[in-house]
Order: sequence, then structure tokens, then C-alpha cells
Amino acid sequence: MKKCFMCGMKIGAMDAHCLTKDQYFLCYKDAKKLLPQNHATKFRISMKTAFFVQKHDHSEIANLLNETPVLDQFSNPDDFRRKSIVVNKLNNVAEKADKKSKEIQQAIDESESDFNSRLNIINKQLDSADVSDLFGTKKEVKELPNIIDLDSEVIKYAASGIVENNTVLVVCTNKRIIFIDKGLVYGIKTSVIPLDMINGVSYSKGLVLGSISVTNGANTTLIENIQKQPAEILANTIKKEAANFKKNESVIASNDLASQLRELKELVDEGILTEDEFNAKKKQLLNL
Repeated sequence: MKKCFMCGMKIGAMDAHCLTKDQYFLCYKDAKKLLPQNHATKFRISMKTAFFVQKHDHSEIANLLNETPVLDQFSNPDDFRRKSIVVNKLNNVAEKADKKSKEIQQAIDESESDFNSRLNIINKQLDSADVSDLFGTKKEVKELPNIIDLDSEVIKYAASGIVENNTVLVVCTNKRIIFIDKGLVYGIKTSVIPLDMINGVSYSKGLVLGSISVTNGANTTLIENIQKQPAEILANTIKKEAANFKKNESVIASNDLASQLRELKELVDEGILTEDEFNAKKKQLLNL
């Protein structure tokens, strides 16, 4: 039978207890007196208390309690040694589990911090774009940090509207139009139209609401029930950003073509290509 070295109390199989550094038993009552601010009952002692006791030998614990131990040796050393091995293993498992739990919590905290930081940037971009109509799409706005690439993408305008009988958040960035619909049952749905694929944008308005038609290739997306002023701003923004994107893409393509031609001319100068080979490749690049 195990006994507490401090008070001599018998420790049953279900009784909570601690082990000192030199393998003495300490009952839950003395553990509670040792660190009263931590949890200690007949059936459970906090891990902080258990770890604290395990770092001190029995004489140090007695000094901390300012009491004289009742027992100065184990009542059953062989039984104790067998059980102490199990206890030590359990303590090691508990310590590793506690460490893993802290690592997981730290990862969660860092992820939440990063998300909140990205959401703050998104909200600042919406404010900067003077977005005023987000009716019924607050939950879609909260998904934007997971959708917008803040390293290369900027929100130019956004508004809520109806697409195929569903309320969606329509976002125009410097690269694409994004349609976001976060449902209660099916989760989040997103669809995208790249700005370089847009070949037509039309806008119509009624007394209160407006609608926008976006054509890309053979497809036309109709956005209805947008507030009249946001609808006009969104339509003009899409037109403007699509034109800017295509212009920038054209400049990049032109620069890339010029770079390729310069590289080919250097190969001619170095005697690697003949003039005829250079001219043939030049016609191919220029689609002549």
C-alpha cells in the first residue's frame, strides 16, 4: 500500500497523488497545501503541481511545506519501483501531450492573427474604393482574405447583387471579377472572369435598382438588383480595369517580343544563327 511520506495517509488505487524527484509519494492534500492556487482533489491533481513536485526531492518538499515527514522510507520499495516506472512513463506522455497542445494552439493563434491582418487590409481597400452597398453579403466579405491575393491584387470596387437567383458579392480587382456566394448548406461558391477575357460590359438602370451584363466570349453574366449608383460605378470600374489590364498585358507582350528579338540578334552576331535563320524566326514571332 502506498502512503504519503508527509502525512502517512494511505493512497488508494483511485486517489490522486504525486511523485517527488527521489520517488516519494505525496497525497493530494499535501499537494494542495504546497500550491493552493492550482487544482488538487482526491481524484485529480493539476499537471503544473505534478511537474513542480517531480522537480524536487522529498526533503525539499518538506522544507517548502515547513512540516516534518511522517515516513522516511518507502513502505514497499519493490511495489513502488514497479509502479513508479509506469508513473514516469505516464508523466512523459503527459508532458509531450502538453507540449504538442501548446504548439497546436500557437499555430492556431498565428493563423488567426494572419487572417485578421489580411481582413483588415481587405476592409481598408473596400473603404478606399468607397464601397457602399454590401447588403446581405457580410459573410462573403469575411471570405475575401482566403480568396484575394494581396501580394498582387487590389480591390477596385465591390457590390452585392443577384446572379442566377442567388445573392452574391461581386468584386472587381485589378486582375479579375470574382463572384462569391456563401450558402448556409453548400458552403462557399466562387466563380471568376479574368479581365483579359471580358469583351463587353453593359449597364441599365431603373428607378431604384440597376443591372450589369458582363460578356466574356460566348458567355454573358447578368448581375441584377444592384443599387443604382453602385451598379453604375461597378460597371465603369470593370470597363476601366479591363482596358488597363489588356493594355499592360500588351506592353508586357511587346517587351517580351523585343527581348526575344534582341537575343536572336546576339546569336547572329556570335555566328550561331545565320541571317536567313534570324529572319525566318523574326517572321514567326511577328506572325508575318
